[in-house]
Amino acid sequence: MAKLGSKKRPIIVRVHSDEKAKYVADKCAENGWHYLIGFEPDVPEDISDLEKLLNPPEPLVSQKIGRNDSCPCGSGKKYKKCCG
Repeated sequence: MAKLGSKKRPIIVRVHSDEKAKYVADKCAENGWHYLIGFEPDVPEDISDLEKLLNPPEPLVSQKIGRNDSCPCGSGKKYKKCCG
């Protein structure tokens, strides 16, 4: 699957006003993203694709659990005797 904002998978947004369309176009031009803007006054605005690229989710960090550490499930037992 192509990366969001690329030529094969552009950012797709729906806006109601020229100001919002200009904002989207400026942000995409700054970052070199490809985009499609639709003016649809009957449908709610949707700029979620742009927001995904401007605010990417932080990656999950797994936590190393030792055999003799307390179990993360909250039972109070050691990990090796509980969920390990």
